Amino acid sequence: MQKTPSVANFMPREHFKAIVMKKLKNLSYRFFLLCTCIGLVVAYNSCASDQKDKDLISIQTFLEQHDGTTWTAIEKDMRIYIRLHDDKDKDVELWVSEMKLAKLMAQKECFYYSQEKLATDEEDLENFSTELVFTDLDDEPLIFSMDGERLKLEFETSNNVKEAVYFSKTKENLAELDICPDERSQSAFDWRVLRNSSAE
Repeated sequence: MQKTPSVANFMPREHFKAIVMKKLKNLSYRFFLLCTCIGLVVAYNSCASDQKDKDLISIQTFLEQHDGTTWTAIEKDMRIYIRLHDDKDKDVELWVSEMKLAKLMAQKECFYYSQEKLATDEEDLENFSTELVFTDLDDEPLIFSMDGERLKLEFETSNNVKEAVYFSKTKENLAELDICPDERSQSAFDWRVLRNSSAE
């Protein structure tokens, strides 16, 4: 049976090779364009998403951004846990222990617990995007803000010196803390304690 002659038999080998190489080159070029387009689309979507997240954060208040987060610090023989809330009825929850007293009495550490609003009048609470400003019973300002990954509380001591307490984020189960059987539990925390202890 006679074989059907191929296209290659009717043209010089070099010419056939040139056609094949040209097609491969065009295919490689198209593949490069496709990959470039896909890369540009992915990069654009990523930048657009990042910008959207930044815009969303910029319009959120400090409490909205950190709603439900829990922080801890040890300051002047006090262990403090604080949980922030975007809630008009309770801006914060506080757990405060007197570590020195617990050691002196040789008893297990317990905590005074309170839920509280940082201002009786909403106009007195400045809940900005980057900071939360409120006043203590002496009308002295205290400012919550972020310092990297830490929550910073700034205030001026009774000696008129600027101080700051830094809180680290924690995932501890605060429901397991022992609450002190004392009338000071459930009462509002006196933020002046921090100002006065830092002045000592």
